[in-house]
Amino acid sequence: MKKAVCYIRVGPMETRKHPFRKADQEKRLRAYCAENGLDIMLVVLDVRVEAFIPLKERLGGRDLVNMVEAKGIQHVVIWRLDRLFRSASETSRCLKAWSCAGVVCHVLDLDGLSVRTDEEAGEVVMRTLTVLAGMAHDLPAERTKNAIRLKKTNRFSYGVTPYGYDLSGNQLVPNAREQEIIRRVRNWRAEGRSLRKIADELNELGIPTKRASTVPRETRWYASTVSYLLKNELYLAEEDEDGKEKGKG
Repeated sequence: MKKAVCYIRVGPMETRKHPFRKADQEKRLRAYCAENGLDIMLVVLDVRVEAFIPLKERLGGRDLVNMVEAKGIQHVVIWRLDRLFRSASETSRCLKAWSCAGVVCHVLDLDGLSVRTDEEAGEVVMRTLTVLAGMAHDLPAERTKNAIRLKKTNRFSYGVTPYGYDLSGNQLVPNAREQEIIRRVRNWRAEGRSLRKIADELNELGIPTKRASTVPRETRWYASTVSYLLKNELYLAEEDEDGKEKGKG
């Protein structure tokens, strides 16, 4: 026989008449284990636990994770994925770790089908969840990037006031002296000077950084600082506008 643990989660609103009640879940899990030759070592139960609670923050969930890490079981049996995990990222992370540890997860009802992670259908599920987890991580980051890009385009403050600008309310206003320095840096770079040489030139000329007025030690320029000036979309937008103005002339 193969050692297995069954996991059951019952939500706060899932009463005795609810289809997800404890008795129904346990009955199905035990029947599945009997049919598939799995020896149930323990039935782990989390009662009145919301789905959004991470697995390791549930009493039963923590016990399950500890048992898996102690390598005392080879199989975890659940009714549905949402009984055990709260998100695609948590599902992907746990199933991948369990698979590497040789632990098979059995899901009795995945859109009407029973799957296990050591079979082809289960592997497809894992790959899909990995993609979804990546999307869940990447989409908010992409939205943040787009929001910052929009602010830069319209010269709205998006964090620390950048070199070349002063802050007026929430609007970035060009600082003429610093804008001239930026143009000089662009010209030096166009001439083929390295980032380090440009930084050294700025330091030799005694040109302060933006933070020099508030953080005395931040008075030196570095290759990374110069690189930021050349790559920041805010400065590139200024360069495009300069080009358009020259074209009009």
